[in-house]
Amino acid sequence: MKILIIKPSSFGDIVQALPCANALKKAYPGCFISWVVFKQWADLPKLSDDVDEVILWDRKKGVNGFFETLGAVRSEEFDVVIDLQGLLRSALLARFAKARIKIGVPGMKEFSNLLIKEVYPENASMNATLRNLEPVRFLTKTAYKPEINIRHDANLFKPFEDRLSPEFISFIPFARGKGKNWDLQNYYELADKIFEKYPGIKIAVLGSSGDAGKFKHDDVVDLCGATDIPALAAVLAKNSLAVGSDTGPMHLACVLGTSSIFIFGNSDINETAPYIGNFSLLINKENPSDINKITAAEVFEKIEKWKK
Repeated sequence: MKILIIKPSSFGDIVQALPCANALKKAYPGCFISWVVFKQWADLPKLSDDVDEVILWDRKKGVNGFFETLGAVRSEEFDVVIDLQGLLRSALLARFAKARIKIGVPGMKEFSNLLIKEVYPENASMNATLRNLEPVRFLTKTAYKPEINIRHDANLFKPFEDRLSPEFISFIPFARGKGKNWDLQNYYELADKIFEKYPGIKIAVLGSSGDAGKFKHDDVVDLCGATDIPALAAVLAKNSLAVGSDTGPMHLACVLGTSSIFIFGNSDINETAPYIGNFSLLINKENPSDINKITAAEVFEKIEKWKK
């Protein structure tokens, strides 16, 4: 059985979609799963043992990139196509793919539900991880527990060993989207509290190359831009705790089994909160968009609980 999953973006959304592949492998043992993904996130589905093939979509090529991907998709024949993105462009791929069954996730947008069947539309507002499993429930009439098969190459951590302590904490402070970033001054205050209480521990700040140099604290190791996705997974799997925004690398840390403290701001916590892993969530309940009402002392209190 050949199954195509269309979920090209973005980092955290792809992580929360990977349990769909796991459920399909359980439902259809021996099935072959292909995954359409934007080129920049290609290494994410490759981390999963449940994904057999990655089909790249180079969105920098614009319309030409779409048609290249469409050509790659149409070169194969599938039994099932599942659109987990739920947008017009992904539904077009699904519509023109060669497959007997074509379905989309609850919450399809941009009139994409006119192109392929949207399953259980009433569940559009449920947690993203659970929502991504709804197409499998539709196909099998069975509700699967969210689980994930994800791996990392421990050897990729070796270049960072000398800069970090055997036990270290990762800060992941940079997220896309207004109101999602806790002010860096709060992170500086939090770092000082950690160094005072736990002398000898190291803190690494993780982010993209565009974030390098933004975190200005002399005692924090800046690894922004130093890791590709496989190396990032190796670092996150090695650290003892991750603290950060509602952003892709935090979700990756969580599913890798790292204890994770999420500082939520303007995100819809009911939809985007992690579902798999050991995690704690902090949010300003009075006004979630005012993320800086969450204090460094509150976050440090959560850290102390994890450290016990």
